[in-house]
Amino acid sequence: MNEVSAAAYGLFGREDAVRVMSDVLDQGGSAVAIGEPGAGKSSLLKVADQLAQRRGRRVLSVTPTQFDRGLPFAGLAELIGQCPDGADQGLPAPQRRALAVALQRAEPDGREVDALAVPLAVRGLLTQLCESEPVVLIIDDLQWLDQATVGSLSFALRRLSVEPHRLGVLIGTRSDPDAGTDLIRCLPEPRHEFSLPPLEDWAVGQLLRKRLGSRWTPPMSAGVARASGGNPFLALEIARAMQADVSSWRGSGQDGHDPVLPVPPGLADLLRERVGRLPQDSREVLLLVSAAGRLTVTQLQGIVPEVRLWPALEAARDADVALVGAGSVVAFTHPLLASAIYDAAAPDERRRTHRVLAEKLEDPVERARHRSKSITAPDEAVAAELERAAEISRSRGAQPLAGELQEGAALATPSTVDIADSFRRWLRAVDTYLDAGDALSARAALDKGSALAAVPEQRAQVLARRARLATDLRAARSLAEQAFRLAPRGAVRAEILQMLSEHHRMEGHGSLALRLTQLAITEADAAERPDIQLVALYQRQSIEWLWGVGRPEQTLRDMERLVDSSPLELSPAEWAGARAFYAAWNDETAEPVVRDAIVRAIDAGRYGDLSSLYIWLILALIRASKVRDAQAALDEADRLGAWTALGLQEDMARILIKEYAGDLDGAREVAQGAAARARTSGLRYWLGGFLAQLGFIETSARNWHAALEPLRELAEIFASTKLVDLEQLLWPVDLADAALQVGALPDVETAISLLRRQGEAGRPEAAVAADRCQALLSAARGDVDYALTELRKVVDQPGSECPFEAARSRLALGQVYRRAGYKRLADETLSAAADAFEELGVPRWAERARDEAVRVGLHPTTTSMLTATERRVAELVGSGHSNQEAAAELFLSVKTVEANLTRIYRKLSVRSRTELANSLNKLDSATNH
Repeated sequence: MNEVSAAAYGLFGREDAVRVMSDVLDQGGSAVAIGEPGAGKSSLLKVADQLAQRRGRRVLSVTPTQFDRGLPFAGLAELIGQCPDGADQGLPAPQRRALAVALQRAEPDGREVDALAVPLAVRGLLTQLCESEPVVLIIDDLQWLDQATVGSLSFALRRLSVEPHRLGVLIGTRSDPDAGTDLIRCLPEPRHEFSLPPLEDWAVGQLLRKRLGSRWTPPMSAGVARASGGNPFLALEIARAMQADVSSWRGSGQDGHDPVLPVPPGLADLLRERVGRLPQDSREVLLLVSAAGRLTVTQLQGIVPEVRLWPALEAARDADVALVGAGSVVAFTHPLLASAIYDAAAPDERRRTHRVLAEKLEDPVERARHRSKSITAPDEAVAAELERAAEISRSRGAQPLAGELQEGAALATPSTVDIADSFRRWLRAVDTYLDAGDALSARAALDKGSALAAVPEQRAQVLARRARLATDLRAARSLAEQAFRLAPRGAVRAEILQMLSEHHRMEGHGSLALRLTQLAITEADAAERPDIQLVALYQRQSIEWLWGVGRPEQTLRDMERLVDSSPLELSPAEWAGARAFYAAWNDETAEPVVRDAIVRAIDAGRYGDLSSLYIWLILALIRASKVRDAQAALDEADRLGAWTALGLQEDMARILIKEYAGDLDGAREVAQGAAARARTSGLRYWLGGFLAQLGFIETSARNWHAALEPLRELAEIFASTKLVDLEQLLWPVDLADAALQVGALPDVETAISLLRRQGEAGRPEAAVAADRCQALLSAARGDVDYALTELRKVVDQPGSECPFEAARSRLALGQVYRRAGYKRLADETLSAAADAFEELGVPRWAERARDEAVRVGLHPTTTSMLTATERRVAELVGSGHSNQEAAAELFLSVKTVEANLTRIYRKLSVRSRTELANSLNKLDSATNH
């Protein structure tokens, strides 16, 4: 699909289907999507409807129901109602009369109506519509379309004589061999028929995250994918039921075991009736399997006497409810049948079943989980067993399950036990959920445990975690400050100091953030808490890079020594951030370090780390000018459900990909929204990043004054906060570029000063960029020879800049060559820059370089400088067509025509339609002579 991906419309795993539909919209023909109920046919056709309207097509759509099937012409009435007023006036009177009677718009007059009159009228209407504008006919649930409408449409389509690209027909239907076969046979060619297969696990995960929130990490969504059989509608229904009653399903799936999931209400009665017909022995055996999630025949033989076991399994197989599969594992034929079995059991039956499993199973985690479900009152022995199981699960990388087990331990703790021990278990559950990226469960656990906070230190711990969970920086800092006032000296105070340091870093208070970090390091050392000390050192390193103070490389060595001298390990995010986040663009270790950390985070179940890791990976790839690899990394992050933390990280990732790939409108929309949220929240650090992106977007669009506004604001932020670096973004280059275009030379000097400071802080590529900007400033002041000398030095230093910035330096050299009158050198240099940008996958900059090459004047100013689409738009508009008419003729949206016109005017140096027409006429005359 040309305009957007299927995922942009909320369709995941349906790229091929959307591509087929898009081809029909562009070229004509027909497409038939076949799938079971809930497979996504309707969603697919709704997207096709939106795309058709964006491309200037008239859409006629009908969505019949099973109740419409017996109503003659019900579907046709819906379709005709969408035609323009008076569309039937061009029909012969008998056809117009027959159509009005059929649709009950006129009373019969007693005369017999010709059976062909209505089909002929439908054909005539479609012919007229297609001649005036492209038409798309969409029929959802073809199996319910009434036969009178099917017959009329079949006749009309079989005999319709219009240009192929003027009509597209899109149909959704079930896999019923008798559903609308007559109509399908008459569809225009080329005809595409395809089935909608079950969604893969990753696609179900993306669907759940899009519709229900970011907490649906792959381990959570995989169980839903299995239970739904990849049916998107069923997956959403199951997930909604899970969210409505979290306690009924959490903790039931682990290590490949099928979870017991809630049954959507629409299926509950059907499944309950099906399992209710099983013999009692079968239900008891299958209750063991459903409660365990996975049992082999051997395990069942240790629980159920064989004289009862085999008949029970045979009855389950005969009823197509369960069977013995590979590895002698007893498996349900559909995962929801496990839920139906479990739901049908009485509470005392379930507890008894879990008690048996706790005694018979070998795995300590499974035993503890079942033990917790077998008790009716708190039990310290069970609580301790659950806590040990949580540690085992954590070591296995099952962080979500570890959180659930830890919460179970807190719930199972009797009130007679020391309150401090119970409180500790609740906090451990909160922290485990946070590591797993499940803020919702963390918040719920904190609400339950906070009631046990009896002393100031405990209340400080609660407030500190509320600060971690807060989505607004000011609210988070206020909570952390309250916690600090309550906390006595020691570990809790050190942790809060480190947290406050991070908040002040985000607000742009570098000096204060550094002082707080040093206090946190000292306090953690005195409390003998190297884990807190390690996090504070990591924070200190970030501050040193951003403000150009201290020795960040030495801080990294301090961290490594601390890890070596203690049983500590850096988390995957800390490990990658310390080694790769601030790595130079040509540091070949940065990308593999982050990729390795991603693997480790997934293995450890630390989905809360993935947001940071993926934005770092995308930044590292963009710095190295690997734009296409960055796009692949974003796609991978989406599939994994990485964006579970701060939404601004996802925004930044999408902006970077969109702006380099040329989708400046999309990038601008995301960046403006993200900048507004960062500004409201007081996140000056993030605000700076989004202002930098807005500046780059407008520079790429050559909207110079629009670029200066955010970049000047960013320069003021740097001046007031004393920041030196911003994740290595060379944003002052864009400030210099835009300022040179409008003659704002003081802004160029500011940009050069900022780049010099960044270079002095250990970024040699910033120093090279400063030299380039200084040369361009000299050229603007008339010293072209000096500028050429300096720019040649920059260009002749391969490896001193990343490939994208190197191409910009070549572009700058070509521009100055042109100004100096060296046409041949200018043409060669600018063409080389355009080729470099094109190879990197940065189309807007390739276009800019080519436009500059045209201005050299070595080549005639003809429409050859226009793309094929631009040439057609220019010809139509120049000949008097309106934007709407041109859009309809070329099957483009009006917005796309307008964007093409903007580029055409710039390339041909014209300002109006009249000038465009005159320019084209002159070129035609020159060509003819």
